[in-house]
Amino acid sequence: MSQRANPGLLLEIQKYGAPDISACFNCGNCTAVCPLAGEGASFPRRIIRYAQVGLKERLLAAPDLWLCYACGECSTTCPRQAEPGEFMAAARRFAIASDDVTGLAGVMVRRAWINVLANIALTLFFALYLLSFRQPTPAGRLALFQFVPEVYVQVIGLAIFGVIGLAMLSGTWRMWRRLAGASGLTGDGRRPWHVWRQALWDVLVVEALGQRRYRQSGCEEEQRPWYQRQWLVHLTILYGFLGLFAATALDFLFKPVGSAVPLYYPMRLLGTSAGLLLMCGASAAMLRRLQKRDRSARQSHISDWMFLIQLWLVGLTGFLLELAVYALLPALWGYALLIVHVALAMDLLLMLPFGKFNHAHYRTAALLVHRLQAAEPDRAGQPAPAEA
Repeated sequence: MSQRANPGLLLEIQKYGAPDISACFNCGNCTAVCPLAGEGASFPRRIIRYAQVGLKERLLAAPDLWLCYACGECSTTCPRQAEPGEFMAAARRFAIASDDVTGLAGVMVRRAWINVLANIALTLFFALYLLSFRQPTPAGRLALFQFVPEVYVQVIGLAIFGVIGLAMLSGTWRMWRRLAGASGLTGDGRRPWHVWRQALWDVLVVEALGQRRYRQSGCEEEQRPWYQRQWLVHLTILYGFLGLFAATALDFLFKPVGSAVPLYYPMRLLGTSAGLLLMCGASAAMLRRLQKRDRSARQSHISDWMFLIQLWLVGLTGFLLELAVYALLPALWGYALLIVHVALAMDLLLMLPFGKFNHAHYRTAALLVHRLQAAEPDRAGQPAPAEA
């Protein structure tokens, strides 16, 4: 099917942090050295070519865009110093903005100052919202959810979850339809259930939770200790975030409103452990970006930094709040920490559909398309016979 070329596509992607990729003459060296491009994919070469000739729809419909883990090997060996690795990262930001129905994701990336101001404004808004419901508290002890009744925190929390859920689902669905249609997974190209089952296991468990492709991508340097390896840093952030989400959901479902729980309470232990993982991962990621010893960490966009800073601050204020509760710190400090921690957490959650976190579900969807695309289609309800 023919597509109309967009001569301004390359300039448009450059607004998302891409270098001037016009220096690339499509020699294919980047694809040859990529440790992950040997699985039938031809990135970043094909993605760069789509951008150069203005094929926007083909670029956005290519699962290859999300198979890259930004190890930087292609940029290191590029004979023209065209920075293909950095271009791939910018192209993913462009894809996120293209699938966002609100248009906010693009604004947050293209206008760094709006990103920073929006996060500050949202944090202040949520802090004022919580303070507007403050109640008298008993003297001599810390009563957090008597100071701000827990029901008001839960109401705004549920509203935020609804907003981000709709935003993420709409973006992922738009991306899935585009990728599935271009990859031949619709109509006569449907796959049988056993292929779906295996693909879902490989993508959700082996890849997303086990980070197999990330570990095989060569995104580490041999001199780095194991605890600073990029895939492990990424994994600790992922597990920390998922653990805090699970602890919050379980606490909401099973803990009576307003009740205090001991430190050994299962949800409390889960939240504390997940918070520790989150802070360790975010700290290691920021340290890598500050040191700039790895090619993959030398180019940092403001959206990347904002996400890491938000994670770190939410983790820090959470630990300080636990210290205030269980070490019996003065009530004034405890109430101030409650407002700051909850406001930061609400801001982080509300900004998820418009920033770096989108990589988690977009990459998962693209990997699923990639797995299904490699399997034989189901025609007339039966798997296609293998060709000689």
